[in-house]
Amino acid sequence: MLKLNFNSRQEIANSAKNAFSINFPFYVFALGVLLAFSAFQCDDQGCDPPIDECEIVMTADVVVEQVVCGVGVWDNLWFNDGSNTYLQPYSLDEYAKADIENMEIKDKMSLKIHYQYAKKDNRYDDIVICLAYPGPSEPIKIISIEIVNN
Repeated sequence: MLKLNFNSRQEIANSAKNAFSINFPFYVFALGVLLAFSAFQCDDQGCDPPIDECEIVMTADVVVEQVVCGVGVWDNLWFNDGSNTYLQPYSLDEYAKADIENMEIKDKMSLKIHYQYAKKDNRYDDIVICLAYPGPSEPIKIISIEIVNN
């Protein structure tokens, strides 16, 4: 067992001051790192910003179809994954945007896409479209695209 002998309160205060003055920058640094990593962690209840890191990226084999009165990244070219619900290309991942924008997406193409569900905002509100209903759809944010067949 460690036994310390101090002759006065001043010696105790000086000893404590020396211990904290040497390691104080390390404690501050360690606390900062801990807070930085914990601020962006996901838990079972959901995520704190940035939400994109916490959402699941899904993969689907799709066929590009021209829908009546659709609007999206490629106007009325939406994705059919074989279900009854179209995947509406609503936005592009900002890190892959330059590569995806250079792709020529055409009707009847087969693609493999990686995506996340997107929340609708007002980005397409000013675009005039007809009122024919293209069917049920889910807006998606495209992470990446691989062309399977032109």
